[in-house]
Amino acid sequence: MRILVAHHVPRARNGGMSRIMGFIHDRLVAAGHRVDYFCAEDVPRGMNGRLSRFTFPMLVRRHAVRAARSGEPYDIINIHEPSSAAVSLSRSAAGNPKIVVTSHGVERRGWQLALEELRLGREGPSLKTRLTAPLTILWQAKLGLRRADHIFCLNFEDRDYLMRWLKLSGEKITRIYPGASQSYAAVAESRSYDKVGQLLFAGTWLSRKGIKEVVAAFTTLAATHQDLKLCVLGAGMPDELVLDYFPTDIRERVSCIRSRNDDETAAVLARSDIYLLPSLFEGTPLTLIEAMMSGMPVVTTETCGMKDVIQHNGNGLLVPVRSPETIVAAIESLMEERALRARLGRQAHLDALENYTWEHVALSVQKAYERLVEIDNYRK
Repeated sequence: MRILVAHHVPRARNGGMSRIMGFIHDRLVAAGHRVDYFCAEDVPRGMNGRLSRFTFPMLVRRHAVRAARSGEPYDIINIHEPSSAAVSLSRSAAGNPKIVVTSHGVERRGWQLALEELRLGREGPSLKTRLTAPLTILWQAKLGLRRADHIFCLNFEDRDYLMRWLKLSGEKITRIYPGASQSYAAVAESRSYDKVGQLLFAGTWLSRKGIKEVVAAFTTLAATHQDLKLCVLGAGMPDELVLDYFPTDIRERVSCIRSRNDDETAAVLARSDIYLLPSLFEGTPLTLIEAMMSGMPVVTTETCGMKDVIQHNGNGLLVPVRSPETIVAAIESLMEERALRARLGRQAHLDALENYTWEHVALSVQKAYERLVEIDNYRK
């Protein structure tokens, strides 16, 4: 198979989306398939910014059409949901590839949640965004999803939502997962559960990631646990902007760290004792799988992909969304009971080893691709 992966993110594997797509498709390359990437760097200077919401999809379409005209059409084009309309409308000019739309969190669901945040008086979209998002992102995502040959999504809530909203068959949707490398498994082998000195929040510092709950919970915990620290990994913004969210008297106990690769991320996880992610909206977070693989006890919200992979009191603790008090109680219980920390962390590690290696998670992607191409060949 000849596959094009088109996601408007940097080619370097620093973010969750680029890493998930890259590491999964590495396994397809190893299986003998050809994979090309069309990424943010392929957008010429001057066509970025807000215009890229239109220019990137059109450039992907042009790339696919040129490949077809050169006699090397793609069998599969895997394109991110917000950019999927243009190529799905032009498949004949591109040699009739199968269009697979990947959603890392259904755009319409995320938008509805953002508006709910606004109604609750929390941090929601600006007036400008409320006017532009439906005109630039949401219609493209909906059209691409409707016309896709197949859809990859990252949690069962998204799958069920798509089936209800667009009246799709479950056979048209594959729920895919992130994986984790052996760097994180090695951390589990030497992890000690003797004390809790550092909490870890790993992810972009965004409202939908539950950052208000992180701040509120850590502020409460810091008042009674004088040695407790918080690490914010991969915030995606200057340190001072993150620290401004916290009361001045505890800012020195908050560290902001960036990592360049799995080994550096694994080293941060090795120094941390409890993983906290109180997101309101996600696909399935890559950092959650990495924390599980590292044997770290997890506290996360009972929504989206988190509740697919975490069984409450089995391999982690689930809390309601927008509930810093429950987060505090969950972390307190872990801090008080070494046996609980060890049991949950070790089970999370075993579950990740069994279900969330890159080799394992790539199989469902490969099977979906092969099924699409086989059906197409049969029809021909």
